[in-house]
Amino acid sequence: MLNPWNPSPDEIRQWAYADGVVEPCQDGDLALSWSGHERALLECASDERCPNRSYFVGVLYLIIGDAVRTGFSSKPRPVVEGFVSRGDEYGHADIRRWQQRSRSLLRCPSKFEYEQWCSGVLSLSRWVTDDRA
Repeated sequence: MLNPWNPSPDEIRQWAYADGVVEPCQDGDLALSWSGHERALLECASDERCPNRSYFVGVLYLIIGDAVRTGFSSKPRPVVEGFVSRGDEYGHADIRRWQQRSRSLLRCPSKFEYEQWCSGVLSLSRWVTDDRA
C-alpha cells in the first residue's frame, strides 16, 4: 500500500489476498475501518479463499464498535445502519452473525464491551451468544 492510512479498494484487496503478509501499518485495522471502502472490506471478510479473511471480519466488528463507543461521532448512525444492511449482499455465515450482533448492539448500545467489539474477540468466537453483544 502506498499510504496504508488512505488505501484504495484495490490496495485493500491486494493486501487481503497476499498470503503471509503483516499488517500494513501499526493499527492497520483502525486505518481500514476509517477507509470508507466498506464494500471491499465485506468482500474480503466473506470470501473463504481470502487468506486474511478473519482479519477483515475483525475490522467489521471494529467499525460498529467504534461507532457505538464514540456515540456515532466516528461514523453517523445512518451510515452504520446502512453498512450493516449492505451485509445482506454477502451470504457468509460470519457476515450474518456480524449483522445480527451489530443490530443487537445498535438496539441496545449500553451493552457495548470494548474487548468484544474493538479487540477482535467477537470476530474470533462463533459460540458467543447474541445477548453478549
